[in-house]
Amino acid sequence: MKKTVITLSITAALALSLTGCGNTRPAENTAPPAEPQVTAEAPAETVVQAAPAAPARQDGERFEAVITLEGMDETVQYEHIRNEAAGFEMDYEYEDMIRRSDADGECFISNWDDPNNPENYLEVKYDTGNAELVASAYRATLSSEFDLTEVTRHLDGTGDCIRIEASVIKGTNRMADQLTAVYIIPAPDGCRIATAHAAIEASEGFWRRFDYMLNTLTLLERPASENEVSDSLALSAIQYYCYDRNPELEGIVKAGEYPVYWEVESSDAQQVVILYRSYTGAEVRYYIDRATGDARVTDFVPGITPEEMPSEETLNVWDYFG
Repeated sequence: MKKTVITLSITAALALSLTGCGNTRPAENTAPPAEPQVTAEAPAETVVQAAPAAPARQDGERFEAVITLEGMDETVQYEHIRNEAAGFEMDYEYEDMIRRSDADGECFISNWDDPNNPENYLEVKYDTGNAELVASAYRATLSSEFDLTEVTRHLDGTGDCIRIEASVIKGTNRMADQLTAVYIIPAPDGCRIATAHAAIEASEGFWRRFDYMLNTLTLLERPASENEVSDSLALSAIQYYCYDRNPELEGIVKAGEYPVYWEVESSDAQQVVILYRSYTGAEVRYYIDRATGDARVTDFVPGITPEEMPSEETLNVWDYFG
């Protein structure tokens, strides 16, 4: 996919009105100049200088900040980071979190966790999908196990975003041991997705810390690339495709009477496979070429068909990308 991001920056413009100054040389004489004749007293013009903009932080710059946790102020140590490949910059608590960085985004893991199996972490990545479609895909995936809570959240650096929380086990009114909150942040080239994970006993403190960090996030222009099908784009496009083919499907999903879900079953550099579990019990797999967006489709019905069977369906995910 072609990606073009407009860098979000704030610049101050100050318009100055300049009056002309006479440059005629006065006559050379010893007589004092005549007193000027004042015909009307004009009010003095007050010029208000614009406050200088705060300098942009540099990549790797470290500084102190104060956050409020459980009603108490706490001084934390932040580091400013820029990830131009993923299209954002932000601050994180470098003393208390381990940073893992790659071209897709950033992950910040609690120092007290096993880094190979963390419970408390914030992951931020870019996605080429339209924010609403990506949110739809997350709703469909998370709602198979959780009762969801969704709100519009305002972030200081990027504006309004969609926040989907998965913390209550579906149909039980009981909190899960591991809680998840997903922030889908609209961007000119798709969206940025921040996923906060926390163990239930630590969630209040970590989610407050993560919220402070996300409030520092601003968007950057990403390098343009061609025909890039990300996992989330593929997921949202296939969900939209299924809804388009069956207008009654969304109502069936919302009713929750039958298990319906979409998920990324496998993913590598060349291909992403999306599994759609239909309300009929059928499993439909979409094998999507990352370079072209073309997908081949197979059907499998447990207990009826012995294996995946090629389908006559054909599609290109770019046709279902909003």
